[in-house]
Amino acid sequence: MVGRVRGESGTGHPLLIRTTAHLTVVVLALTAIGLSDLTIPAPQIAAGGSGDGDTLSVASLTAEDPTPSPNPVATNSQPSRSNTSDTIARQPVLHTTFPDRPRAEVITYTVREGDNISTIAYQHGLSPQTIVWSNSEAIQDAPWLIRPGLQLFILPVDGVYHTVSAGETVGSIAAEYDVEPSALYNQWNDVVEGDSLYEGQLLVVPQGTGWEITWTPPEPEPTQTYAYRVSSASGVAAPAARNYFILPTGSRRVSGWYFRDRRNPGHIGLDYACRLGDPLYAADSGVVTISGWSGGYGILVEIDHRNGYVTRYAHLSRLHVSAGQAVSQGAVIGLCGSTGWSTGPHLHFEIRRHGVPQDPLRYQP
Repeated sequence: MVGRVRGESGTGHPLLIRTTAHLTVVVLALTAIGLSDLTIPAPQIAAGGSGDGDTLSVASLTAEDPTPSPNPVATNSQPSRSNTSDTIARQPVLHTTFPDRPRAEVITYTVREGDNISTIAYQHGLSPQTIVWSNSEAIQDAPWLIRPGLQLFILPVDGVYHTVSAGETVGSIAAEYDVEPSALYNQWNDVVEGDSLYEGQLLVVPQGTGWEITWTPPEPEPTQTYAYRVSSASGVAAPAARNYFILPTGSRRVSGWYFRDRRNPGHIGLDYACRLGDPLYAADSGVVTISGWSGGYGILVEIDHRNGYVTRYAHLSRLHVSAGQAVSQGAVIGLCGSTGWSTGPHLHFEIRRHGVPQDPLRYQP
């Protein structure tokens, strides 16, 4: 009796345990089924994740597959509920900022009424020195002489626009302007490392440093009796222009660069041959507007013919006229020399029509 009672009580306890375990499994199963429609938003990535599309299903987190898939997607058709209170999102960019980039090429600019070197430089974001150093032939180191109609090279960056002479190399040019040779291998120059340069080639030398510039006309020497410059020739009585030009040296012989010479594309005059001390003649009648030293021009005479044309005579050794003086065609205005930027006696002769340089060969008699 006692043994059976013990056996019944011993078998009853395991039965209770098994029943409780089955009930627990049923409850868990029902709970899982009830929660299978609930989705949880996937955490956003700070750098551009979306809080609405990617969700995790609770049903996928079962004992058989405890690890969620790399890109879980909700399997229900109900709209997902987004909760952004615990997400990190980048603020929207309201505008786009484009970095400043230099121009892709060298351009030309025509001087207008009221312009000077400083205003032209400011318009193009360059230094005044760059404008002068890039137009050595047009400005001749005399920036106070620029006139409306003159065309100037405008670089994309500060520096120097160099015309290659015979025998020059990348290394010699870089040394001249105090830059590294690698600076010349840039997007604006048609040259790569190992190439040979050719005479007349134009090169942008970024951050190159040129010569020292004189910004104002020099004061006349005490012994100089000639007026240097007049602002206008309109009030001076003078013979009318004949509307054709004679040879300023009396000869067609050329001893230097031609107009826009391929060896020096910036050259805007014609270099006539003459011997030191030879007389030079007014190409047409008019009024002398400049007579004196003018930077790279050396001793310069400018005549306004009052018909839209102006002529210039540079590198003289001596003056025979003064500013404000009326002259007739063929009058001696000075003597041949080699002053200013000159390697030997010659006449640098320019013709400008409304400020625009013209090819003197087109006007030769």
